[in-house]
Amino acid sequence: MKKALYLFAAALAIFASCDPKEDVKPEEPKLNVAEKSVVLDSAGDSKTIAVEANNAWTAEVTSGQDWLRAEAKADELVISAPAWTTHQPRMGAVTVKSKDLNVVVAVTQLAAPNNDKISVTPTSVNFDAAGESKTVTVTANVEVKAVASESWVTITPPATQSGSMTFTLAAAANTASTARNASVTFSGGEADDVTIQVSQNPANVIEVDNNEISATAEGGDFIVKVTANVEWTATASDSWITVSPEKGQSGDLKVSVAANEDTAERASTVVLKKGSTSVVINVKQAGKPGEETLLAAWRCDNAEYVDSHSPDWSTDNANATSHGNGKGIALPEEGAPTGTNMTWVRNSDNAFPLVYITAAEGHFAVKSVSGNDGFVFTIPGQSLAKGKVISIDVALTLGANAAPKNWVAKFRTSDTGEWVVGECSSAVTTKSGATAHLVCAKQKDYTIASRFKASFTIPEAITNANVQIFVCSADGETLTGAATTSGATVRMIPLYGSDATIEFAGPRITIR
Repeated sequence: MKKALYLFAAALAIFASCDPKEDVKPEEPKLNVAEKSVVLDSAGDSKTIAVEANNAWTAEVTSGQDWLRAEAKADELVISAPAWTTHQPRMGAVTVKSKDLNVVVAVTQLAAPNNDKISVTPTSVNFDAAGESKTVTVTANVEVKAVASESWVTITPPATQSGSMTFTLAAAANTASTARNASVTFSGGEADDVTIQVSQNPANVIEVDNNEISATAEGGDFIVKVTANVEWTATASDSWITVSPEKGQSGDLKVSVAANEDTAERASTVVLKKGSTSVVINVKQAGKPGEETLLAAWRCDNAEYVDSHSPDWSTDNANATSHGNGKGIALPEEGAPTGTNMTWVRNSDNAFPLVYITAAEGHFAVKSVSGNDGFVFTIPGQSLAKGKVISIDVALTLGANAAPKNWVAKFRTSDTGEWVVGECSSAVTTKSGATAHLVCAKQKDYTIASRFKASFTIPEAITNANVQIFVCSADGETLTGAATTSGATVRMIPLYGSDATIEFAGPRITIR
């Protein structure tokens, strides 16, 4: 009985707990995937991932459907892929679904190992400017082709089979003054490209701003500007030329020319050279001025000519007969017009240019009204630079009782220009205030000379001009003679050395 009461009470309690007015809440859906990304080997691979869910779940390949596989097994997800032979990785995705929950698993299958290899030796090549060929060695397990980045590089052969091979690279000549660069790329199969660098030297450049040097007999220094991209060596062909520096690149080159002591012109060269590239500088030098064969003349401006010539003197200029110890020119019997210049030319059979201004039979040959009397030397057709110096070395002797004693040398660079008194170390000032270069010695036998040297510096360059030297009586003095004598006689004589040997015949005129 008591047992029955217990059973009844239990049933009542159960009934009370099943009150139809109370709601039962459903369990929240749950989905956990142990890994959100997996990596599969290229040889073919599978991965198992734990899945926890309180509801049914599925797995679906949502990317990479053509190669990726997904399988749901109880509480595990199996992801698999076959072998992958390409040398690039591939990507896929698997989506796990349960009720309204989704979890995406990213899948990566690794690239297949790349065994294609290319190696090149050397990794850089340099060419001379002239152009040349060089070889490179290529080792590869694939067929290789080579391509140059610039057209001045050619490759032979353009492609080869696998193994150890040789490519020949050829560079055309580089004529530019700058270096140039290129590259050659070797490729084949799935191997990484191999690129080597190619360079070429610039052409040797040696240039000068002046390759013609003209030097005077005195010589001097000349500056030549050199432009070069290589170090050159300078060599002079003759010892009378020196250069500084003897080696160099761009800059100034000094070419020094020694004085030429010979009267002959000379020529030589200076060569700047590097390898097969060279430049030649031609050097010409004038010879040392020698004695000039000039015209000897006497003149008398505004002079009055009187009387006749001595009967034993010829009026033939070229073949004057002997008169005393020399030859000369006599005035025409009828006299000469005012301002006349009578010229006497040395003949080969006459050792010295002897010119007389004389009178016959006790009369004066010349009576000067104004101006000067003397000898005119003409140097025709001269082209001289500014600064050139013209000099005369002359000796004169007057006859007994002749005057004046004072003589001077004047210069001019045209037939009508103003006369300029030359420079002379022995110059004096006469009583009349004129400049004189010597005082003549009066000797009846004309054996003792009064000698002087005078010079003139060309003030401005002249072209094809007549240079004249007038050896004459000093300004304000006239050439006269005593009435009882043979007249005023002036003789131009040879110059003697200290031992009485003749230094030279007649006046020496030089241009330096």
